[in-house]
Amino acid sequence: MVQPTGPGTDRVDCDTSRAAEPTTDAQRDRRRRIVLTAMTMLQQRGYDEIQMRDVAQQAGVALGTLYRYFPSKEQLFAHVLVEWSSSFDEAVRRRRPERGSDAERLRQVLRRAVGAFERHPNFLQVLTLLEVSKDPAVMEPFATYSERFVSVVTDALLDTAEDDVPVLILITNSLLVTLLQGWWLGRYSIGTVHTGIDRAVDIVFEGARIDPAAPSMA
Repeated sequence: MVQPTGPGTDRVDCDTSRAAEPTTDAQRDRRRRIVLTAMTMLQQRGYDEIQMRDVAQQAGVALGTLYRYFPSKEQLFAHVLVEWSSSFDEAVRRRRPERGSDAERLRQVLRRAVGAFERHPNFLQVLTLLEVSKDPAVMEPFATYSERFVSVVTDALLDTAEDDVPVLILITNSLLVTLLQGWWLGRYSIGTVHTGIDRAVDIVFEGARIDPAAPSMA
């Protein structure tokens, strides 16, 4: 099959139906080197500016080798997102306070997530692009990324009723993505993102404030 051409791609004859699984230590090291190289490049430039040929060259592998492990650019960067998220996962767990309320712990997790994307906005672009992909080879690693975030938030909610945790995760994740996308598009300042998160956490755990000027229904 011919690899499709487009922004950030190179034309190369290869089978795009299934990625090759590494079976030796050397192959696993080579595959990981490709992912780490792509991750470093994404820290330096936008997703659309990255050519698969440049990734292969900087990783020291043939372009055909890169496509054997990652038949599409989307598949490669789905794994990049997973690799990048592992450092966030470790940092949050290492610094998570054992004392305090669930609201304080959740606020800290969300603020650190915002900080990570603020430092590396190109990863937010990749997240936005890949979350709507219907390619199973993209959906699988993206699910791993999502599960890590869910796990981090779940671990912060030590005192919340178990049945309420999934709903709370859905609410906070939707809010976080909406605010970050608005910031990335220039609609919100990063200060507005933090304020929105803080207010949302307050509302979830303390309830919405009643407007004293609102007419009473009693």
